[in-house]
Amino acid sequence: MNAALPLLLLGLLLAAPAGAQPAVPAQSAQVAGFEDMKAARTALDELIRAYETGDVGLIQSRLDPGMIGYQRFIDGLRRDTTALKQIRLHLFEANVTAGPDVTMIEAAWEKRFFGVADFTPGLFRGRSTFLMHRAKEGWRLAAVSGDNPFSSEAGALATLSVMPAALPLGSLAPCPGAAVPLAIELVDPDLAGLNSVTIELASSQGDREGIVLTAVSPGRFRRPTTPVCQEFFAPIPGSGIVEVNAAAVPATLTFRYIDANPGANRPPATLMRAVVIR
Repeated sequence: MNAALPLLLLGLLLAAPAGAQPAVPAQSAQVAGFEDMKAARTALDELIRAYETGDVGLIQSRLDPGMIGYQRFIDGLRRDTTALKQIRLHLFEANVTAGPDVTMIEAAWEKRFFGVADFTPGLFRGRSTFLMHRAKEGWRLAAVSGDNPFSSEAGALATLSVMPAALPLGSLAPCPGAAVPLAIELVDPDLAGLNSVTIELASSQGDREGIVLTAVSPGRFRRPTTPVCQEFFAPIPGSGIVEVNAAAVPATLTFRYIDANPGANRPPATLMRAVVIR
């Protein structure tokens, strides 16, 4: 009986791989899921290359016909191919999730380009979620949420910066005065193609002025100086000069811009920056 025991154990060991064979289909299913994710990402990369080369026809052929905002998406593509050249769109920090015939790709992106009008360089950044749907012809783009990198006018949250955040009263000349080094920059991809944009300025002393920023690249507007002066009476709104009553400082200048289309189905966003004069 003792001599038969090793033979029995050997038989069980030889039989074990045969019993483990049903697990192979599960492994094949995992490989198929990975292949789906890889194929969907490859399809998205092909769309990006087509966008960079201005091949709107190829992109149209790879869009899901049921895509919400289909025509607006195409219109944005055409505007970009007209206004921008040498586009380079790079995805990073990508996270891919696959389901039955659907793959979701979440990624941050950076887009560099040159404006056609004056060949000035531009740079936009954002974060998007791409929904890819598998059809008979292959993977198609079904939706884009967040910031849309395929169109500069498809909605991306603007940024507003004003520097410095404080000015000494002594740096202001008597009115009408002169411009002070108060730099303003607005970046709003939705405004690519415009030569200038006007933002609002309101002071705590009651002044109200429109400040014009000039485009330095598509969607990027700057003003290196701002006309601010000091006097000893209440400011006159709409005079074209930011007047500060020196007898009533500290005073606050608030710059405001309303982004009507911040993307990702968000409501209009109000951006504000403040400068204190003391």
